[in-house]
Amino acid sequence: MAPPPVVCDTHQIVCEGCADVRRIMKNVVFKSFSQALAEAEAVPRRWSEVAEDPNDPRALVWRARTLRAAWREPIPDRSEFVVARCAGRRVLDIGCVAHDVERMKSPQWLHSRVAVAASSCVGVDVLPEGVAQMRKAGYDVIAHDLTRGPGPLANADPFDVIVAGELIEHVPSLDMLFTAACDLLAPDGELIITTPNPWAPHRVAAGQRGDCWENVDHILFAFPSGIAELAERHGLVLREAMTTRPEAPSRRPMELARRLRRRLRGTAWMQMGYRTRGTEVPVRIGGSAPRPSSRGLRHGAFVGETFVYVVRRTAVPT
Repeated sequence: MAPPPVVCDTHQIVCEGCADVRRIMKNVVFKSFSQALAEAEAVPRRWSEVAEDPNDPRALVWRARTLRAAWREPIPDRSEFVVARCAGRRVLDIGCVAHDVERMKSPQWLHSRVAVAASSCVGVDVLPEGVAQMRKAGYDVIAHDLTRGPGPLANADPFDVIVAGELIEHVPSLDMLFTAACDLLAPDGELIITTPNPWAPHRVAAGQRGDCWENVDHILFAFPSGIAELAERHGLVLREAMTTRPEAPSRRPMELARRLRRRLRGTAWMQMGYRTRGTEVPVRIGGSAPRPSSRGLRHGAFVGETFVYVVRRTAVPT
C-alpha cells in the first residue's frame, strides 16, 4: 500500500518529490540510530567521550542505555523506600526542616523516621529557626548552607546515605546536592533524591489547561535524563530511577469520612488549584491516570506523583 501524499510546507501542494525526500531522511535518521546501537563501545564516563554533539545518536544511545540500566518498577511509598535504605546506616539529611513546626510533630515526618531507623543521622538546613526547633526536640542538626562547601561537616566520617527529600525542586543551585555527595559520601554510599514527577498525568493535564496548583516555592521539575547528566558531570552515576505507584481512591467508610472532612474544612488543598486563563475560579486537580504505554516497563511505570533517584559513586555499568 502506497504511503499517503505529503503536503509540502514550502509549495503548499501535494509534492511527491518532497514525500520521497522525507522518507529518505527518516530512513537516514533511523539508520544512524541503528548504527549507534550496534556499535561495540568502551565504557565512557560521559557522553562527550562518544560524540561532540549532545543530539548525536551515539550520545542519545549512551544516555538511553544509562537510563535503561537504572529503571526500576514503581514503589508504593517514597518515605518507606527512603527509611528502608537508611536503616542501620550513617545518614545525612539535607533540607531536613519541615515547612512548619506543626509538621515536625507528625509521626510521618520523614526526618524523624530516618533518625529512628539509621545508626546515626545528622540533619543540615539553611533555616536557623527550624534548626533551633529541631535541636530543642533532641535532633542532631546543623544550620549551614552547603553551597558554601561542607563547612562543619568536613571532618565528619563519610555518610552511607545522603537524603534529599523533596528538595531539588526548591534550590537554585542544583550542583549543591551532587557536590555534597562527592565531598561527603562513603565509597559505596548513595544519594537519594525524591522530587515531584513531571510526567505524572495529573500534572501534565493541569499544565495543559493552565491551572496553577504546585507549591509556589518550586522552581523546576527534575527529569531522569537531567539527573543522569548532573550525576555524570560530578563523576557520579544514576543507578536507580522509579516513580511511586498512583494511589487508588479508598472507598472505606472511614477514609471517605476523612476526605469529606478535609473538603469541608478547606484542607484538601493538594487536590485544588486556580485557573490562570479565563474565569478566575478554583479548579479540581487530579482524577484517574490514563492508561500508560505498554512499551518498556509495565503499565503505570511513570505515572506516580513522585520520582525517586538513587545516585552512586561507582562506575557506569556496561
